[in-house]
Formats: sequence, C-alpha cells, structure tokens
Amino acid sequence: MLSDLASVLTENMILNPERYGFMLVISEAFTNALLHGNQLNPTKNIYLHVVIKPNQLTADIIDEGELGLQQIQTKKPSELYAANGRGVDLIRHYSTSASFSEAENGGTKVSIVLERKLEKIT
Repeated sequence: MLSDLASVLTENMILNPERYGFMLVISEAFTNALLHGNQLNPTKNIYLHVVIKPNQLTADIIDEGELGLQQIQTKKPSELYAANGRGVDLIRHYSTSASFSEAENGGTKVSIVLERKLEKIT
C-alpha cells in the first residue's frame, strides 16, 4: 500500500514535508485498521481513498472491523516514549484535521485532511 501511495504522490509532485506527513498519517491509520479494526483477519478488507487537490490532500481509510470507534473514543493519551499506542495521536498531530466515525459497513472510517502550503509566485 505504501509503495502505491508513494507512486501516486510522486506522479502528482507531492514533495516533503507534505509527502512525509501524509504518508505517516495514512500508514498509522492503515496499521490501526489492520491490527485493531480487522484484528489481522485476512478475509477483511481495508479501503483507502485519496484525493489530491491543489490546496489539500485528503484520505479516507475504512476497515471492516467492529468496535473500532469505541476503542478510539475511550483511548487514553499515549506516553511520549511508548512503543505502541501513539497512532491516533500522530494522526491528529500531523493532520490539519482528522475525524473518526462509523463506516456504512459497520467498520471504522478515519478521514484525514492535510492543507497544502502552496508558495505564491510573485
């Protein structure tokens, strides 16, 4: 998934630091969907929808798990140097906005927005 995302970002000339932040939050959301949402069940899917606009990057990551939204809502703040448990915090930190909701399929939907800082040519 990450190599496909990197290719799409390269094709659209999305460079660092936007590229790094966007890939980081998608990677964290995808990992959470795989581990916590789908419980590593190989028969369950994770859907990724990315939109690239001149002024923003958006992504929706949707799993097919159960109770993922409840886990996010009851999550305690992570420790700074903890080995695990910082994914949601990283998503919130590096995104302009991040929302967590129940998907139509009953899974968890993570919606991420990263505002782009375009340089004005004068």
